[in-house]
Amino acid sequence: MFDLRLIAYDPNGNRRGLIAHPLHIQAAFPFNDLPALKFSYSMRAPGADLISTPCEIGLQWSSDGNTWFEFPEGRFLLIRREGDQLAQDGVWQFDCPSYLWTLQKTVTYAHATIAPVNGQRVFGATATAGFIMQTLLAESVARGAMSGFSWMFNGSTDSAAASWGNAMGMGIPLGTDLLSVLLRLVSYGMADFRMTGAHQLSAWNANTGALRDLSTGASRVELRAGRDVTAAPDVVTLEDMASAALVVGDDSIRQEVVNVSAVMPWGRWETGIREVGITSTPAANNIGTVTVVRGVRQQVQRTREITMYQARHLPLRDYRAGDMILAPGEGGALEPMRVQQVTLTRSARGVVAGNLILSDRREDYNLRVARQLAALSARP
Repeated sequence: MFDLRLIAYDPNGNRRGLIAHPLHIQAAFPFNDLPALKFSYSMRAPGADLISTPCEIGLQWSSDGNTWFEFPEGRFLLIRREGDQLAQDGVWQFDCPSYLWTLQKTVTYAHATIAPVNGQRVFGATATAGFIMQTLLAESVARGAMSGFSWMFNGSTDSAAASWGNAMGMGIPLGTDLLSVLLRLVSYGMADFRMTGAHQLSAWNANTGALRDLSTGASRVELRAGRDVTAAPDVVTLEDMASAALVVGDDSIRQEVVNVSAVMPWGRWETGIREVGITSTPAANNIGTVTVVRGVRQQVQRTREITMYQARHLPLRDYRAGDMILAPGEGGALEPMRVQQVTLTRSARGVVAGNLILSDRREDYNLRVARQLAALSARP
């Protein structure tokens, strides 16, 4: 039977022990974003002493209740807790971001020998995602920050030992935290990333090593209605539609991009984009193009409620965020879909449930096109 449990660890250190009696667990694993863990615990219960001081929390899973594995993205920082000191049950709520969150605690400094431009650390047109992150991370370590943090890439090759592509120039405002830098590189289509160990970050060229197509072949993952999936709600929204974009970059860069062929129910809809570090009209034009390409159609969020008790395919074990799998789509028919987020919960009774946020093949293709265009966006 699929189950989850929590283990406490010293900061960057040894195992403290099992957090044996959580009242509720919720863990979310989004693709190319920050995982998060929430749980509740009575400070009068055995094991409360393990979480009374700063520590790390490891989320482990088991499919048989005997053998346990820590999910590679399942190491979290216990940095926030909330409770009523007079409550008789002594229950506190704990909010724990991924260990990756430590990237928010180191920021972009000026280069020792290169003066900033307009308050920004400037990387030239040949800079890759790996070069930018490797440079800033190494400088952070040299300043004494990021103790215990490691990464499995360098300025030349990604975590699959492939040469970095999509070089681009960009300016990063001084004081910008490195998590924001990493997420910006993702939005430009320069990289995918995930934690591949408790304290280890891996990054790949976009749409390569982080993505697995499990929708085909003998070992494909099929989430079938009634067996793996119990509900399939969709939310459809027009909120992000736009046929015209005004991009505002640095200095005097102002660029309008209009999709004249877009069919808009209420006529022309506009959106504005302020993009720090964009210093050329072609770059601004590419960012505007990304926006209006994606803005011509309604957006669909597909949520699939999953069960762990008769399912053939289990999250974390058989698939993860970023994978392409088969799941119920229009009318319940199986369709290839990309897993954008896995969310799991565990009740005080030990009942584990969860849901997936999915994008269909068309949405996934549009996202890839947008990211490919964005990869050009900051080139001079």
